[in-house]
Amino acid sequence: MARKHNISFGIIFIWSGCEGLPLEDFLMPDENILFSSPGSIEYLGDHYELYITDVRRLLWFKRSGLVFKKDKIISENIGDIIEMRYEEKGIVSKKGTIKIVTGRKELEFSGRRDVIKTIYSELQTQMAQER
Repeated sequence: MARKHNISFGIIFIWSGCEGLPLEDFLMPDENILFSSPGSIEYLGDHYELYITDVRRLLWFKRSGLVFKKDKIISENIGDIIEMRYEEKGIVSKKGTIKIVTGRKELEFSGRRDVIKTIYSELQTQMAQER
């Protein structure tokens, strides 16, 4: 079963079986997805999809397992971001990296340069609306 979510970047399809959409289980009441990363990103040694919601949350979501599904989700408030940096690493196949500083910690995630640039641009837009 496929379910469509309208988002600012495009449309995302989330596939699921009878148990419903996995990401929706982690959304707050009336919370909607505004943005979905156009590709997977690496964060804390795992590959995730990144989402931005209308209540100003960043969600890193990963579902694994063929038979027994395991969900992994990490959430951060966009309003907690103090500083954000983008940089590129590599010589031949460049990789984009975003470093985020909040009042409590530093986050770093990376991926294909085009994916990370798109995320960085969307985060800048969301942070500008916050101020």
